[in-house]
Amino acid sequence: MFSKIRAFLRQPFPFETPVIPVLLVSATVGLFVSVFLFVFKPFGSGQYILEGRAWVIWGYGTVTFLVLAVNRIAGPAVLPGVLNETRWTVFRDLGLQCWNILSIGAANMLFAAVAGGGEVRLRDVPVYLSQAMAVGFFPLCLGVISTQMVLFKRRAESTRRMNESLMALESRKSQPDPGQETVALSAEGGKERIEIRLSDLLMIKSIDNYVEIYIAVESHIQKHILRSSLKRIEQDLKDRPFIFKCHRAFLVNVRNIHRVSGNSQGYKLIFEGIEFEVPVSRNTSKDLFKLVTRPRTGLAPPRPACPSP
Repeated sequence: MFSKIRAFLRQPFPFETPVIPVLLVSATVGLFVSVFLFVFKPFGSGQYILEGRAWVIWGYGTVTFLVLAVNRIAGPAVLPGVLNETRWTVFRDLGLQCWNILSIGAANMLFAAVAGGGEVRLRDVPVYLSQAMAVGFFPLCLGVISTQMVLFKRRAESTRRMNESLMALESRKSQPDPGQETVALSAEGGKERIEIRLSDLLMIKSIDNYVEIYIAVESHIQKHILRSSLKRIEQDLKDRPFIFKCHRAFLVNVRNIHRVSGNSQGYKLIFEGIEFEVPVSRNTSKDLFKLVTRPRTGLAPPRPACPSP
């Protein structure tokens, strides 16, 4: 049982940094705190209502909102090596929630002192922190765990369906290959130019002012480098729906995806002969799913297995 719990806590977990989602979640939690204090009146909060100072209860919710927003938005800028999605797990997110609760308790303690015209006393610190943990620990942790379970199940199902579609495509080797179309990709200024068959193209990766073009030719992987932006290459390949921008740094040929892996953070694309996995941005995940699982007729059969050079 403990091994299962440990494995669950080590699972990757999404770390949201876009401002709008962060503000919405923070506002929801702040509203919950105020409503909770109004309805259940714990820790003597009902006294504020009797005294005609209900605004103090709304103030607690507002402080909660501000602390959560600052922690989530400013935190990654202050501690980029710690607060990033690359190594983010369920356990780390639970730890962040505990920090949120403690910082909310400290901030609300200061707010209570200001609102009541009193002073902050050291003996009050454990009281406010324990009250904050009592109010926030279970809903926040329950939210993290339920989110992980829902996302993991949903991602596993969508990954299974995409891999079934890719396997079905591999089985259609008897169909004629319409993918002999060639395209010329040129560097900035037009001094360099590479002509490739689209059926050979695996992916294009952006690195600073250059792009790496990965193609499979005669069962071997070739990599070409052009001085160009990914946006320029994307324009050269427009009007070809099977060329998909799955990430700000990657264009991929959907016809040549070997397999899709996924967890609650998102999808990874796997190509035969390529040692690294290609990330998929969350804002493109739905489009990728539709593109991979839609009925396919007349698509080129996949490339043969391509060992690394």
